[in-house]
Amino acid sequence: MRITQKTVALLILFIFIFVVGTIIATRTVAYLEAGMAGAQLKGFLVEVIAYIIALTGWLFLFIYSYLKGDFKDIEGPKYDILELEEKIIKAEKEGGKY
Repeated sequence: MRITQKTVALLILFIFIFVVGTIIATRTVAYLEAGMAGAQLKGFLVEVIAYIIALTGWLFLFIYSYLKGDFKDIEGPKYDILELEEKIIKAEKEGGKY
């Protein structure tokens, strides 16, 4: 696996988005903490933490897929399926199914 400038730029972009999102969530919590009771705040914090954990998981999955090369040839699988279908039809014709 080769790390290119595009890969580094993409990682920096996602890290920047994640940091900005975290700052926004932190400020929102601070804002809501001033006007919320303890039980309401705890429920809200659970939601925010769950969101951040889910976002982190999706971010890592996307980065892993990108680095693995899953997004390099997005048109190839449909042509593979069409070629496979032609082979199946040909085999069925030879076998006397048609």
